[in-house]
Order: sequence, then structure tokens, then C-alpha cells
Amino acid sequence: MKNFSKILLNSPQRILFDLAQHSNDIVFITDWCRCLLYVNPAACQRLGYTREYLTNQKLSMLYRREVRSAYVAKIYNELRKKGQWTGETELQKQDGTTFWTDTTFISYYDEKGKPAGAIGIGRDLTDEKLLSQHSMHEENRLQEMIEAMEDAVCVCDNKGKILMVNNAHSKMLGRSKEEIVGMAQPYPWIDPVDAGKAKEMFRRVTKEGSVKNIPLTWRRADNKKLIVSVAMSKYASLADGISGQVCTIRDVTNVQYTDELQRANEQVQRLVYDVKQKSLRLRTLEETNALVLHHAGVSAIFHQIIGGVEKLVQHELAGIYVYDPEGQCLNPHTLSKQTAFARLIAKFPVRIGEGIVGEAASSGKMMLVNNAHLDPRSKYPDGKRPECEHVVAVPLQGNDSMFGVLVVGRNRNPEFIEEEAEVIRSFADAVCVALENARMVAQLRQDKGAAAEISDVLGLLKNGKAAKVDRAGNGHDGKSRRKSNIGADIVNPGLARE
Repeated sequence: MKNFSKILLNSPQRILFDLAQHSNDIVFITDWCRCLLYVNPAACQRLGYTREYLTNQKLSMLYRREVRSAYVAKIYNELRKKGQWTGETELQKQDGTTFWTDTTFISYYDEKGKPAGAIGIGRDLTDEKLLSQHSMHEENRLQEMIEAMEDAVCVCDNKGKILMVNNAHSKMLGRSKEEIVGMAQPYPWIDPVDAGKAKEMFRRVTKEGSVKNIPLTWRRADNKKLIVSVAMSKYASLADGISGQVCTIRDVTNVQYTDELQRANEQVQRLVYDVKQKSLRLRTLEETNALVLHHAGVSAIFHQIIGGVEKLVQHELAGIYVYDPEGQCLNPHTLSKQTAFARLIAKFPVRIGEGIVGEAASSGKMMLVNNAHLDPRSKYPDGKRPECEHVVAVPLQGNDSMFGVLVVGRNRNPEFIEEEAEVIRSFADAVCVALENARMVAQLRQDKGAAAEISDVLGLLKNGKAAKVDRAGNGHDGKSRRKSNIGADIVNPGLARE
């Protein structure tokens, strides 16, 4: 990895290097893998890191965790298309506070004309934003009264970008004004439980002109919870041609009845959500068993289960990998691929015992691994490691053998929680139960022809022979017919437990 401060530069390059060294703007250079090759002294001073620490780090570390993937994807997609990107970015200091910059990224190229990296130049907008707020104070001539208020006051534009707050707002959140001004939705202090309610509040103000007494759960910078009551109304300045919303916020945490109502409301919402989730899970299981009773193929059962996962768990990749005893690996069989990265990863088999999925297969235990991209067990194709990945892998076992793994992966936050893992586990159990039910149905049927019709499918749990079914779940008599062996459609459950 090159260190730009140690390169012998020709005269024009030296001039540009000296300019970067003495510039008050933030300057950094990355390679095409998004690793920082150079940062100037102004960047180190504003961010609070040393140059040695930042060199060779990923560019994404400069942004808040919640927006890292979105920022990097947006910037580099634009660089691929146009070779340049300009916009406002929020950078995070070493102490966790943030500030806004007006940044331009420009691609640079190697001798063969291929993109080699990017140069970023950012102008600190902190003073500009504070001046904007100060200007608003002067125009209103109400600043002293606003600052004296115990209720928090916030002014934002039509898109929810914060233009001004008073001291009470800053004190209520435990954040400085410099950190709050310039933030846009979703605000990090609004509890995820109330994210939908906050969006609805902005929608209602746009339509009705105002709302009041809207209870929300906030999180201070120290993560302490408080309950607030929000009133919001529209404002417009015809002289300046601007418009937006003004909010007043009152801390009602200690108001007993409001707190009780909030807790009751949250409890009801969770109960309703749980009932809906359980109802959907039960419906999926019922439909799966109905497929078994109607002689559906293994593929149809697998598609039904993955369809249930799609409805209940947010993911980029969800699918069933089946065991191939000849190759001693897990091959992708039925997949839900939501992104280009998921479609790429889905092309590769997984070796037994290797990586998180392979370990789940060999150990017979469910694996819930958040931040899997940082886990030393994770295996990726060369150069294809994601910025973020969370994984749940549940082995599929029948009797004393393993025939596959149900895998769900997410390449963004939030991380998987235990409730989501249990949903995935329940669908994995449903796969195994469905196939066991199919075996029992075949044994009970007196019609030998009917039993023969699904005997290949039941071979999965019975004797390990090939199951000849197509991706749509048709059996031997279906119109769609595809010759298949154990590694093509469904596999031998030959990985027995010792």
C-alpha cells in the first residue's frame, strides 16, 4: 500500500501535494478498494485521528455506522458512472461527534486508463450552518425568548433537515447545537419503535397544517430514554422563499398518566405485531403441509418456506443450501436474492466445515453471527467482502442425518435479534417436519401407485437416493420434467451425525 507522503513527486505533483498539506479544507485520497492512502493535516485535526491511524483504513470509518453503506454506495456508484460526485456528507470524529462538509469526489486513473481511486475535498460547513442559524435568530428577533423557554424548539425545512434549535433542545438530547443543526431524517434520537409515527407526523403537518400532543420516545446521547410530547406546524417566509416546520417539544417523562399510556400503547403494538407474525408463520406451515398432502415436490416445499422467510425477515439473501456428498459441499438450491451482491454470492457452493454456513452444517447447531464480515471464520470470493453482513444459518436435519442448511443474510443494519433467529429456526424445523410428514404419508397410503409417485422425494429421508423433481415441484407425471441427481435438485442426507 502506498503512502503518498513518502512518494517522490514531479514538480506539478509536488505543488498539488504542498497545497493539500497547507489547505484548510479536508483532503483525502483512496484507492479503488476505498482504503485511505492519504489525509492532509486539516482532516486529521478536524477528525481527531493521527495520519498513521487513518492510513490504510476504509473510507467508511469516517461516517456514522447507520449511514456508512448508503454513503459509500451512493458516492462510488456516481464515480463509476460520471467520475465525479458532489454533495453534503456528515463526518464522524474520533470522540463520536459529527460535523457536515460540502464534499467533492473525483476519480483518478492508472496508466492504462482504469479507475485507480478517488480524491475527496471537503469544506467544513459548521460555521456556515451556525451563521445560517444566527441569521434566522436576527430575522425573528425572538431569540432571547426562545432560548429562555423550557420547552425545546426546533425549525426544519420541508424535507426535515434541521435549521435551528434552542438551548432546551440541545440540553434535552445531551447533544451540542453544532451536532444537531444540519441533521436530516431519520433522526438518531427517535426510538426505532416510533420511527413510523414520526414519519406520519410530518405527513399530517404537510396535509393538515399542524399537529399537537404527539407522544414520542427519544434517546439522549447517553442512551437514556425520555418521553416527549411534540407539537408541529408549518411556517413560510415569502420574503426569503423558504418554508418548513416549527416544532415545540416538552419532556413528559415524569407525567405518570402519559408514561402509562405510552407503555400500554407500546405493549398493544407489540402484541398485535407478535400475533400477526405468528399468524403468518402458522399460515405458511399450513400451506407447507398442504403441499405435502398433495404430493408436491421438495422444490415446491422449499419455495414455500423461502416465501415465508421473505415476508417475515428483512434480508438480502435467504435460501436453502443442500448437501452434495460427492463434492462434500453445500450447493445453493432455492434462493431469494435481493441485491447484486447476494446474486453473486449465491453462485458459489460452501465447503462443509468452512465459513459460518459450513460450520453450522458440520456442528448441527444454529449460528447467529452479527457483523459476520469481521468474523475470522467468514469466507468470501476474492475481493468480494461486503461492508456489512449479518448471518443466521440453521442446519436441516432428518432423523440422524443433515441434508442442508437454511441461510438468511443481511448486508445492512440493524443486526439480527433472537426473535428473528427463532422465526428462521421455525421455518427450518418446518422443512424437516414437512419431509418427515411426506415419508409418513407414503407409508400410510395403500395405493402403491400413489406411493411410487412420491417415493423419489421421500428418498431424501428414507434411503438417500436421487429425488427427481423439477424446480416447480412437479413429480414424475408433471408436464415439466428435468433429469436430476442428488446434487442438482435435492441431495443425499448422507452427512450423518457420529
